[in-house]
Amino acid sequence: MMSLLDEVKDIKIHYLDEISSQIVIEEDQNSLEANARKKAVELSKHTDWYVFASDVGVDIPGLGDKWDILKNQRIVGETKTDKEKVDTLISLMSGLKGDDRRCSHHLALALAKGGNLLWSLEDTTDFGCIVEKPQNTDIPSYGWMGHVWYYPQFKKTFNQINEVEKNETRKILEKIKEELQQYLKMIG
Repeated sequence: MMSLLDEVKDIKIHYLDEISSQIVIEEDQNSLEANARKKAVELSKHTDWYVFASDVGVDIPGLGDKWDILKNQRIVGETKTDKEKVDTLISLMSGLKGDDRRCSHHLALALAKGGNLLWSLEDTTDFGCIVEKPQNTDIPSYGWMGHVWYYPQFKKTFNQINEVEKNETRKILEKIKEELQQYLKMIG
């Protein structure tokens, strides 16, 4: 998320633990954007800084009621290892073929100050499919979804694509970055 701010001049980035390590905000809203808004507004009540918050989720329509874009980690097991998360998702998708394996990544962002929401956005940032079976079990830490997220156009998973291919997948994210940076320049 910080890469969205890398071209903004004269900005100092602070992290949550600089405000308080004890603030817990439940993600209980009905959309990713509403969760991001809630986090930004609530955290901004504890500081004079602008607060930038996010929420992300993967949508897999083929799973129907077995999957919730707002609860991805809870469904696969927040405390499980990355391999166990992969195994859980692959098991959930057992028997699904073709279009039923399609997935999309969604990103929600919000900016607040002094308990007031200033800006928010939610957009789909990536499209792919979930593999039927991982090619290997050597899953990089925190890379479990990239291990099973398959790009038909590259015939590779996210963890296998090179930088040129990754840049091709980031075009929507670049549009979001431009919109955010324009807003930040405006409030300057």
